[in-house]
Amino acid sequence: MKRKKIWKWIGIATVLLGAGGLAAFLYFKAQAGEHFAKGTILNGIDVSEMTMEELDKRIGQYSIEVVQKDQTGDSFSEIILGSDFDIGIGQNTDAAKKVLKEQGVFQYLLGKGEEHTLKDWVEYDEGKLDEVIHKLSCFDSSKAEEPVDAYISKYDKEEGCYHIIEESDGNTLKEAEALEAITLAVHQMEPKVSLLEKECYETAAVTKEDKALTKVLKELNEYVETKITYEFGDAKEVVDGAVISKWIKVNKKNNVVFKEDKISEFVSSLRSKYDTIFRSRKFKTTYGTKITVEGGDYGWWMNTKEEEKQLLKQLKKKKSGKRTPVYYQSAKSYGAKDYGNSYIEINLTMQQVFLYIKGKKILETDCVTGNSARGYDTPAGTYSITYTERDATLKGENYATPVKYWMPFNHNIGLHDASWRSRFGGEEYKRNGSHGCVNLPPDMAEKIFKYAEKGMPVICYHLEVEKDTAKKTEDEKKKSGSDQ
Repeated sequence: MKRKKIWKWIGIATVLLGAGGLAAFLYFKAQAGEHFAKGTILNGIDVSEMTMEELDKRIGQYSIEVVQKDQTGDSFSEIILGSDFDIGIGQNTDAAKKVLKEQGVFQYLLGKGEEHTLKDWVEYDEGKLDEVIHKLSCFDSSKAEEPVDAYISKYDKEEGCYHIIEESDGNTLKEAEALEAITLAVHQMEPKVSLLEKECYETAAVTKEDKALTKVLKELNEYVETKITYEFGDAKEVVDGAVISKWIKVNKKNNVVFKEDKISEFVSSLRSKYDTIFRSRKFKTTYGTKITVEGGDYGWWMNTKEEEKQLLKQLKKKKSGKRTPVYYQSAKSYGAKDYGNSYIEINLTMQQVFLYIKGKKILETDCVTGNSARGYDTPAGTYSITYTERDATLKGENYATPVKYWMPFNHNIGLHDASWRSRFGGEEYKRNGSHGCVNLPPDMAEKIFKYAEKGMPVICYHLEVEKDTAKKTEDEKKKSGSDQ
């Protein structure tokens, strides 16, 4: 009897448990059909135990952080709210419902939801999204700074070189790329999008590492490291970086080229400052009188065209050092006294010739110069011996005169011996002068010839003095122990 009762109660319990389990199963099945299982992730959103309505509400709370950069290059963020463009599941629920349906009651009971990536599962107002995107600061062109390419600085006088100025990317937006990047991030429900990482900003085309730029920089600095020094006696003219930097430029083909007109200007300035040809000179005569000698073709005469070429050639080789200009004609020294201290002095008025070697008077002699009555006056001025010749024959329209010592200094005018003359000095030249040459006693011509050489200055002038003034002056110098 007792056993029957036990089995009875067992049966009743089994029926009740079965009924309860069925009810529980049916309940949880219904819940599983309305709620996502724990651990369910849809496109990065944890939807554990959410209903579709709750998911729609959750999506409606969506926002995205848009990282941008300002004019200084610093980053900042702005937030776009999903509510501003009506984001939600809306009618596009099939993809989410499919996940919910396939989970089943046991997956729901065990809380083993999975991660899913869904396509086209949300909807929003595209026009409103476009509008809010364009309200972002990065789309305000007034706040945009254009990129600036890296470039070479001006010549730095203090450091004596050029530098590369680093590029600046600015913050000019690539609007189409930015719009696409933000829209895609919204479509994928991403919480953040960086327009910097997505490379949505314009960048400088030339950076400081640019090979062409660094090559030009190297070449520029090699040029300005060059130093060329001209010496004109005590005066110096230096062509260094400060000067060369004004003579070079980078052309459109990114090549360093010289401004040849600037080199021409420089060489012309040297000619103006230091050429002495055709210029007047202050001269202290043997008589002690200081005069100005006009005319003549003696002096420094620079070949400017050739000098420009040679200077440019040296600059292009980047070769430093001292430089002497190319001359058509040179003089004995630089400065006001470019005739030096070895020269021939001729007083055309007094018909006297003086020879000075290294500042000391070697000889003096009377002479006969050009016949003034016939218009053959010997021109005043400063000249130089063109060459010297022994046993020459001087030829003219109606004469051919042999001489032993010929020293031309002004075209066909020169000093030479005149053995046919018995008188020199005085006023002989006025009635019985030469065709322009300086006639000398043979022994004096021979002595002068020993010292004369190509380039020796010959200074001719007019000065009326007492005949014995030169001797008095010489005596005074000897007494004082000084020479000219």
